[in-house]
Parts: sequence; C-alpha cells; structure tokens
Amino acid sequence: MRRCPASRFSLAVVLAVSISVLLGASSATWAAPTRLSLGTSSVGGSYFVWGGGWAKIMGEALKDVSISVEVTGGPSTNIQLIQQRRMDVGFSSVGMAYSGWNGLDWANGVKHNRIRAMFPMYASVLYTYALESKPIKSVYDFEGKHITMGAPGSTSDVAGRDVLKTLGITPRKISSLPTNTASDALRDGTADAGFAVSGVPAPFMLDLETTHKIRHMGFSKADLDKITKAFPYYATTTIPKGTYRHMDSDVSTLAFWNIAVADKDLPDDLVYRLVKATFQNREAMIRIDPTAAQMLPENIRFSTVPLHPGALKYYREIGIEIPAHLIP
Repeated sequence: MRRCPASRFSLAVVLAVSISVLLGASSATWAAPTRLSLGTSSVGGSYFVWGGGWAKIMGEALKDVSISVEVTGGPSTNIQLIQQRRMDVGFSSVGMAYSGWNGLDWANGVKHNRIRAMFPMYASVLYTYALESKPIKSVYDFEGKHITMGAPGSTSDVAGRDVLKTLGITPRKISSLPTNTASDALRDGTADAGFAVSGVPAPFMLDLETTHKIRHMGFSKADLDKITKAFPYYATTTIPKGTYRHMDSDVSTLAFWNIAVADKDLPDDLVYRLVKATFQNREAMIRIDPTAAQMLPENIRFSTVPLHPGALKYYREIGIEIPAHLIP
C-alpha cells in the first residue's frame, strides 16, 4: 500500500507526457499557416490582377501559406512598405526597384535595402493614348493639355513624368490617378490624354476600347534614344498592330520588366518554396493573365536588385546562371 502513491505519481507523469506529446502532434498538424502580405497596385492594374491570381495559386500549392492581396499605389509604395517592415512581398518594375535600392529619383537619397528579387513577371509597356475624338496625334500634342498618369508612386506616374521632362513637354495639368479612374476621366472628357504602364494586353485598355475608339501613340527612334540615354534602365519594345481593336500599326514605346520582391528577412526555405511553386504553376498563371507567358526562370537576369538567398538556391538548382551583381 505504501507504494501506491509512487505508482499514482508515475502514472500521472506518464499521462502528462503522453498528453504533451499528443498536443504537440496536434499543434504540428493544425499549425496556423504562414501569413504574408502582398503589395500590388490600384484596382484594374496588371499588378492587382496578377496578385489575386498568384496569391490564390500559392495558397492551393502551399497549404501552409496564406497571402493577403493589398491595394497600393504601386512599385514605390510596395518598396517603401517592405522597407518599413509593413509588407512581406511586393511587385515592382525593375526601374523603380533600381531607384529604391540606390536611393535615386523617387527615393530621395534613402536606400531601400530590404528588398530582394524573387522571380521575373513580365515586361510591361508605356501606353500613350487619347480618344480618337481628341485632336491629339502625338505625345507632343500633350503640350497645354490635361494629362492623366498612374497613381502617385506608380511606374505609370514616374515614367510619364520622365518622358515629359526629357522631351520638354509641359501639359496644362497632370492628374496622378489610379488606372480605372484615369479611364473614366477620358470617357467623361475631364482629361485629354494619358500615360499608363501595364502588360500586353492591358485590362484597362481592353475595357476602355469597348466604349470608345482609342488612338495609340508611339515614339520616334530619336525620342526613344533620348529617353533611354537619360534613363538606362528603361528598355524599348513594339506593341504589334492588332493588339487592340483600333491599333492598325505597330507602336514603338518603352518597356519595363517587372519582378516580385520580398523582404530580405523572409525565411530562405519559404522563399525557395514560393519561387519553385510559382514556376511549377506557370500554366495556371497564364490562364489568369496571358503576360505570365514571359515568366521564365532565365528572365530573372533583368532584375536590378540582388536575389533573395531562397530564390538564388532555386535558380542554381535548375542550372540558371546568375549575374554576379544579383548574387546577395
């Protein structure tokens, strides 16, 4: 009888340990997912469409990861939020990322050194457009007119201002508006023309041309040479005729590669899994947005900021040669 208390104590210990093990196993099984915030753009922009699709695909591919899509002002806002540790992942054009990393232009001397490249997205283009009912035939006719850009901090806003400054064009008024709002301003006649940076095809342009005839304006080689000399991280491209209903000839314009960037402190394994799952689900992304056809591993070379170590691991694993300046 004297041994009963000891026996009861031993049984209690065994039960306590067993319960702890079971609770531990339950916690591992039902662990809360890793929650990430993703900075995109204004509603209607390519980043917003991309972000919704990518977040959904990642949630299905990686059951322990949940990504919330945030509406933002675009690249510079996304980079600033990552720098402030208020955002985990964001989309950016390589030009805006370059400026942020080096503290140039919009960054006003502040180096945003928390961003790291994850994967290439697509090359967006600069649309220079007006309604056909307006007497505007080229970008030089923007002189003295009311012009719309993208939301403040967006590539559309920055690139549009860069073009006007480089070519010496002074509009009467510039309104930095989200894409959908800018389209409405052209529809109701409160704005004369606009700049917008988006993919090909662009959701906002497909919508706008359903109700109005659009005039698409390109740039001469001399003008493109002048702009790319001033901004060497801008590229040039051609939008093929027929891309839009009223585009009856090729349009020469500027191109901007876009990349996904992450906070440098995100775990290497998490970023590795995100990048790997992204490329494994490329076909699903193409069904969401045709621009995802350009999402190829080798296009990471267009990045202007170093890779996240987790992303670098993936590219090396599949044999992609990474330029020295992109190695963290």
